[in-house]
Amino acid sequence: MTGQSGGDSERYIQSVFRSLKILEYVAEHRNLAGLTEISKGIGIHKSTAHGLIATLEKCGYMHQDPKTGKYSLGIKVFEMGQAYIANLDLREIALPYLKELSLTYQETAHLAILSAEDVVYIDKVDGSRSIGIRSQVGGRNPAYCTGVGKALLSGLDEFQIKKLYHGKVLRKYTRNTVADQAELLGQISQVREQGYALDIEEFELDLRCIAAPVKDSTGAVIAAISLSGPSNRLLDTKMADIAINVVETARKISIRLGYKQ
Repeated sequence: MTGQSGGDSERYIQSVFRSLKILEYVAEHRNLAGLTEISKGIGIHKSTAHGLIATLEKCGYMHQDPKTGKYSLGIKVFEMGQAYIANLDLREIALPYLKELSLTYQETAHLAILSAEDVVYIDKVDGSRSIGIRSQVGGRNPAYCTGVGKALLSGLDEFQIKKLYHGKVLRKYTRNTVADQAELLGQISQVREQGYALDIEEFELDLRCIAAPVKDSTGAVIAAISLSGPSNRLLDTKMADIAINVVETARKISIRLGYKQ
């Protein structure tokens, strides 16, 4: 079915137009919208909205909470957001802030995105004291036991995280590595509450990391930054102050990307 937009001669597919409006509506309402609310919100019949939502859900662009019946954006939307960010020069925007963070503590600062259940480092700034950190631009590490990974996972809901790790074994890299999905979900919930993630020798012994999510104009988590260093320099007494700086740096980058608090 086609129609006309804004009185001009351009033609569009009405069902596609309405589907996109549904996604926009759910995003604007923080991923908590019911069928009736959606149909009224965008001005279409409930049965029409249900058919479009069912199609979006089947394709992974929406998800319905079985308990509340409310809809949220699906993991496919997140993946498309990652692709969009890849086409932006996120690195160029973030680099001055990474340099400032690294210079302040003379440690290594990272910028990373999520790819399936891994993080991919897309930029890295070494501090004057940083040695022995094996990460490299383009390299991958598991998300569940790294600071940037947990910051990125905080942008997914519980269903998406369970789906991501369904049937997968969480390998223990050190004695501190998260052991199971329930523990991981608890950690991610804490990340959402406090605004930052910690890796206390979970992926590598004697290595600590403080990370925070970077958000786009819709509030979606599209990247994460971190500061990493040895445990004998990133002491317990310093972690809280460092976390404040890392969160503030992530906020500045997010604002440059159009995020509004």
